[in-house]
Amino acid sequence: MDVFLHDLNQAYSTGQITIDDNSLRRYLDYAIIEQQMPMTAASMYWRDTLRGYNINHSLPLPFDRYRLSDERRTGRGVSFSFDFGEDISHDFLSYSLSNDITIEQLALASYYAFLFKLTNGESDLCIGMNTHGRYKEELMSVIGLFVNNIPLRCQLDPHWSFHQLAEHVKEIITSSLEYSYFPLQRILAQHPNATKPVFLETSFEFQSYTSTSGNNEITIGNARLIAPPFSIK
Repeated sequence: MDVFLHDLNQAYSTGQITIDDNSLRRYLDYAIIEQQMPMTAASMYWRDTLRGYNINHSLPLPFDRYRLSDERRTGRGVSFSFDFGEDISHDFLSYSLSNDITIEQLALASYYAFLFKLTNGESDLCIGMNTHGRYKEELMSVIGLFVNNIPLRCQLDPHWSFHQLAEHVKEIITSSLEYSYFPLQRILAQHPNATKPVFLETSFEFQSYTSTSGNNEITIGNARLIAPPFSIK
């Protein structure tokens, strides 16, 4: 979105867009770049990461109704929002700073701890996470859908402290993002017995509502564009 807003603002204000080698690239170039990427290391990483994991295994999450096998999905959803409050938010940020872990990594560790409790002690947790897919600098200025979904598998020890879990999650997300350019379809192709990647049904997404420009609005001429809050209904 920042790429689009930057170009829109520049075109509206100056009547032209700055052209450089990166902006000359088209979305079609993304497919070419992907084909030229060395995939051996990434292929080995994802094979080792999911070794021994049942892709068809659903997390034993609690539910209030049975899902019929022939049930049609409407695509509708519901969002629930809650505020941590000032004290918890302050402690959350303080822990992040003092332990050299990002807010996203800390939130993911908290999510795994939540799933562990919710599933009555499931210690092998695999969920999905979307990555931006712009793994090369020249793709940063290209408008298009580059998102790739990757599995994040966490094999935790029930006797770990939360700090140990957070450190483990930090390692997981760091190494997984390093090889996040490997397409999901190729990850799944390494598991021919997988009939349905049910880990995608449970996912994690960390969103910051502050843009890289430092605020959630942009002024174009006399018009102000403001990013609305994210919600699902």
